Amino acid sequence: MPGLQRPPAEIVLHPARLTALAILALVCGSLLGLAGAGSGAATPAPLGPYLQHIAASAAVQAGLSTLLSLPVGTALALALLRRRFPGRDLLLALLASAAVAPTIVIAFGIVAIYGRSGLLGTLSGSLGLQAPSIYGLHGIVLAHLVMNAPLVARALLHAFEREPGERLRLAAALGFSAVDCFRHLDWPLIRREAPALAVLVFLLCFTSFAIVLALGGGPANATLEVAIYEAVRFEADFTRAAALAALQLALCLGLAAGLAALTPPIRDEAAADRQASRPDAGALRGPDGFVLLLSIALIAPPLLSVASGLAALPLLASAEVARAAATSAVIAAGAGLAACLLALLLASAARSSPRGTRLPDLAAFAMLGLPPFAFVAGLYALLRGLADPALLGLGLVPLVNALMALPFAYRLLWPVLATGAARYGRLADSLGLQGWNRLVLVEWPALRGALGAAFAFAAALSLGDFGVVALFGGGDLTTLPYLLANRLGAYRTDEAGALALLLVLSAGCLAWLAQRWSRRHA
Repeated sequence: MPGLQRPPAEIVLHPARLTALAILALVCGSLLGLAGAGSGAATPAPLGPYLQHIAASAAVQAGLSTLLSLPVGTALALALLRRRFPGRDLLLALLASAAVAPTIVIAFGIVAIYGRSGLLGTLSGSLGLQAPSIYGLHGIVLAHLVMNAPLVARALLHAFEREPGERLRLAAALGFSAVDCFRHLDWPLIRREAPALAVLVFLLCFTSFAIVLALGGGPANATLEVAIYEAVRFEADFTRAAALAALQLALCLGLAAGLAALTPPIRDEAAADRQASRPDAGALRGPDGFVLLLSIALIAPPLLSVASGLAALPLLASAEVARAAATSAVIAAGAGLAACLLALLLASAARSSPRGTRLPDLAAFAMLGLPPFAFVAGLYALLRGLADPALLGLGLVPLVNALMALPFAYRLLWPVLATGAARYGRLADSLGLQGWNRLVLVEWPALRGALGAAFAFAAALSLGDFGVVALFGGGDLTTLPYLLANRLGAYRTDEAGALALLLVLSAGCLAWLAQRWSRRHA
């Protein structure tokens, strides 16, 4: 929304633009630092046949995962939108837990249910049937579906909750059928949100690391992220890792920029009451029930499989686990606070005009395409002479985790500030309310619910991070996901199950708290 004219200096020095430029400079600096850490020896061309194969296979699995996650998540969101039933809040908490669950835990749950020695494998063996292997493209797509379908459903539900209740009351007065409701109420919102969700899910799958590493079954299903990890961790070829990271970043940003151009701006109209019953609440009970049962059967077993670790919880009573839990909690809290602060600064561009959000959008999307271990390795190469390596690693991990959670926090906060600008922007400008005063007096009542949810979401993502710790973990920098991967590698499955249970319970508590906070301050 155009407001009062601002001087050019104020536009250039806007906090959102300065933050976006700082993030992009940090990204470029880390890539240069990673490249400078190389020995200068010749490395394979980034676009050679092997890397073309990796990029193509990653694009295929990401495309398949997106094509499945979007319809399933959309159908689940519509079913939850129409239905009110006992246990609905519990199902919403389960979806939130699946969306933020550590990827290493999802991989553990998929193997525990669908693996040869898992629940279905054991059942097949008892019936004299050969259990299919879960390793390969189908296992990766299944794991991505378990993670991303709940993410799509939660995002769409959040978008539906922002719609004015007057539309539903008008639809009821006009006697809308279920088909009319979908055509005139649901489909316009789905069409508006789908491009951004498609970009998000595709990038999450294209850059997948822990899932592909655990379920890929070999180099045939590798991603650029895995190739970068191997180049840094096992070959110490930093120049090649920097080239691969730059290639992945360019591909992801190109895709994001192309599809973002197709996304219409968020429309959020003023409304005194957003709570209204849907005219189609009594229709489509059969299809909705089928979708809900199918979704529960798909999402719940991998998450609930960690309950097998309940008996092994006493094995975690050690100083090593306590240290790892404390380290994970400190990193998660720091990453959550930093992600909220950065997202708030980037989202402040929504106060001016839609064009002013292009650079912040680019900075937020850049973090989805940048491999976290390549990012932290480049920063480590730049800063290793300035501090003790252990302290440096402990400081870089929360920063990198915050930047990795930034796109999600930004997507939660930006619509709130955009809505506030549309409703109260002219009035705030005419009263001279800017900066901190505008935040406290105008935007805070609507923003506090989204801020709580963003903090919990970012903290949960950081709590389960394995990508960065996989590169620099060990010694003083040991977290719960690092211990889980260690125990799985040593075939200590009882302890691994207990650690997975602890991580899922922690992520679930954060998701539940975020849901309660959002409702309380909506």
